[in-house]
Amino acid sequence: MKFNRSVLAVALTSAALTSVQAAEQNEGFIAGSSLDAKLRTYYFNRDFKANKADAEAASQALRLDFESGYAGGIVGFDASLFTVGKLAGDKDESGTGLLAGEQDGYTKFGQAYAKFRLGENVELKAGRMVLDKPLFNDSDSRSTPSSTQAVLVEGNFDGLELYAIYSDRASSKTDEDFEDYTDTNGDDYEVVVIGGGYTFDSGLGLHLSYGEADNVLRQTYLNASYPIQISDDMKLSLDGHYYMGEADGDGALASVGSDYDSDLLNLAARLHYQNAIVTLSYQQVDGDEYEETWGGSDDNGLNTWNSVQRLDFDRADEQSWQVRLDYAFESVEGLTFMTRYTHGDNIDRGDGTEGSEWERNIELKYAFQNIDGLSVRWRNSTVRSTETNGSDENRLILNYTVGVF
Repeated sequence: MKFNRSVLAVALTSAALTSVQAAEQNEGFIAGSSLDAKLRTYYFNRDFKANKADAEAASQALRLDFESGYAGGIVGFDASLFTVGKLAGDKDESGTGLLAGEQDGYTKFGQAYAKFRLGENVELKAGRMVLDKPLFNDSDSRSTPSSTQAVLVEGNFDGLELYAIYSDRASSKTDEDFEDYTDTNGDDYEVVVIGGGYTFDSGLGLHLSYGEADNVLRQTYLNASYPIQISDDMKLSLDGHYYMGEADGDGALASVGSDYDSDLLNLAARLHYQNAIVTLSYQQVDGDEYEETWGGSDDNGLNTWNSVQRLDFDRADEQSWQVRLDYAFESVEGLTFMTRYTHGDNIDRGDGTEGSEWERNIELKYAFQNIDGLSVRWRNSTVRSTETNGSDENRLILNYTVGVF
């Protein structure tokens, strides 16, 4: 099944046919507008264990998020300005992801899109945006998020979520421009994703999504989750993720090749008891190392539990397991703690040998109780791997959000 621009046109036409006059109670363009300022101070230190210079840098980011109301209850416009400046770090050091190459900073409109209400339950957005869908989820793991140039149509019908995305460009976290998707033949291509989800009265949640970059790559995603209430203060949550990816034609990504074929399964059980959550997770890759991005400057990531601070545990034929503990302190309101250990082995190295790797993470986060919008987070990781440089890493992130109007 092939998707192209005509699929998006059909989706938009169908949505427009269902359009009705917007409700009069919606705020106007100005009256419904808001502006938030988000400050992020980021310190990053990665100590590599062998054959590579250590990476250390600090940056200061400002993100201004403007959201308009709807003129006539139908049309609006949202925009986000991202600007980042260097606080510390040598230009010859790499690997932090806070800035790229010779950058001392960058400024860009990471979001700038028109939005249209196509009835009571359907909305269309067109322009630059930060997406948060399973097969299109922009990363926010550094100073500012990546973003995507796209058209998004989404609707909610009595709990049934449906959406369609068409994208022709993307911008990574440190890119100042939006770049075309380009295959190994040098040809540009577009990406189309359709999907939806529904949560039943029993608590069972299902989400299915399919995406295609014509003549390049196809991906399918399925998620199922189910909560089991054991007692008043104990609950078991079951969660499963399945990805299927394969090359589509001869215009493949350089990272995978034209014969790429991979499946990834992740199963997790989470036991909630009072202020603690214990998670056990298992993940298995069947075939090539899984490719979750769409190529180019796209920063799409996996939604699995075993995709952690540095590693994704998605290498060829890799099998991995994780144990994790989350805890919210009663004695210090706003203080939370997380630690996890993830181990992977059975990695097909392509030379008849098997590789292995592990990562340990520790996180502390404190949300200040007397200053709204202020939080500080410490993230620590230790990585040892036969497939990449081992490292010891610390990240310190200070976030402050204030509503301007």
